[in-house]
Amino acid sequence: MFFSFLTRFFSSKPKEPIINVSEDNIPLKIFVIKEGGKFFHQFKLYHHHSITPIDTLIFLPHYGIFFGETLEWKASDLENATVERSSRQSKRPAETHLEGVEAKIRSKLEDVLSFNFTPVQRFIWMKNLSEIEFDALDSSFHTLLPKERILFGNDTVDIIKSKLHTVGEYQSVPLSSIQIIGALASHTFLLPTPNYPIGSLLSPQQNHFLAITLHGSTTLYGDYGSGKSTLLIRKAMLMLLTNNEEKVVILAPTLLASELLRDAFVSLMYYGALSIDLNRIIFTHIREEIDNLKSYQDATAIFCDDSYRMDSGFIEKLKAKMPTKTLLFTSIDENLDSQTNVHLTYGYRSRPSLSTVECTDKEILPTLLCELRKYTSDGGKGVILVVADANFIPLYKDPIDEYLALNARKLTLDFSLQSQDMDDLIITSIECLSGISCSHLLLLTSDPSENYNYALSRASETATIISYSKLKTEVCNAENHQE
Repeated sequence: MFFSFLTRFFSSKPKEPIINVSEDNIPLKIFVIKEGGKFFHQFKLYHHHSITPIDTLIFLPHYGIFFGETLEWKASDLENATVERSSRQSKRPAETHLEGVEAKIRSKLEDVLSFNFTPVQRFIWMKNLSEIEFDALDSSFHTLLPKERILFGNDTVDIIKSKLHTVGEYQSVPLSSIQIIGALASHTFLLPTPNYPIGSLLSPQQNHFLAITLHGSTTLYGDYGSGKSTLLIRKAMLMLLTNNEEKVVILAPTLLASELLRDAFVSLMYYGALSIDLNRIIFTHIREEIDNLKSYQDATAIFCDDSYRMDSGFIEKLKAKMPTKTLLFTSIDENLDSQTNVHLTYGYRSRPSLSTVECTDKEILPTLLCELRKYTSDGGKGVILVVADANFIPLYKDPIDEYLALNARKLTLDFSLQSQDMDDLIITSIECLSGISCSHLLLLTSDPSENYNYALSRASETATIISYSKLKTEVCNAENHQE
């Protein structure tokens, strides 16, 4: 509590000041929104092994970070009261609570961003006191609590603006909210990618899901690219950060998908200067022997990513065998059997630009090579993904390697990052796509009317469907014969 560093002397003992957790300062929030900033109520700062609760944390692009403590003191409680800084036996100067919080904020920014000089200011919100009532208090309050850093219960938006602008120092070049808030709330941050070179923040809807307490069976469903896997990783991380008793198993449809999820988890953990015992979280792919796996039995929560790609019998068996566990499934559809369904409508990944090429079955390889050459010649970059029938993959790899002078990677269900790398060009079948993303996708199909949303969702920029048919060859032969 803010006044833990003070010794209070009262003629009659006032009520203990309480931190109110259900309300926030509405005029302050309005001011922050007008300034284009970020407002957080009951913010938790995770850093290494520690959790630091902060009543109010705000970010203003031209001023930096402000954080504050909320006090519910009333004038009647403080009548005839005095305050003084508590003495210590140690020769070190006493540190206030707010000074300690400021040091932790700076340490977090330094660990994540390095050589960071973001201004950090502190304030107090006396929600039940007016400025006139504060002026009437004993002078010891005025000595220890500088009025320019106090927001009073009847302060208007303009008064709050004047106070915070006076306390802070204007920065002519605006600071990055993504960079700074992404450092402080790293479990809600999307690490930099080619499309987002400074990273990005989760949407309000995604953050709302993180705040939900999971009970029983929950399905998080939404369209492709809506961020389901992203949230699954962050939900597991948040549970492990806030409760030392939690143990989580994360299941994916393929071995590669589970390894990619683990890599994303570990990367975010190290980026955010978070200390999590990795023995408390297990990443694995779908297994039938539920009864014999100790990790399932020891877990408090089991998360299934892309559960719609898993055998329905396995999912039902999991629910039946693990009735006391917290179960989370991600899917593209609502699950009527789940106790809770959460619909994710936000999409952080846009649909790829799509084109279609038609050819005969005998022209598949030349057409594929032509499209690959066209993409690379036009300056296309990033991972290229070729999706075809599993029987065709061995036939295409060598010609592609020779034509483009590279080493294409064949992905199978047992592909592991522990023994192989992901190269610039990947050839695989639709069964192996879980967890994979690419810049450009080439899909080979003999049935263009089929729903290929799942395969096309792997592409972030462009995709080409190469549609082939034997019927076209037969029709051409018939027309030539008639001529």
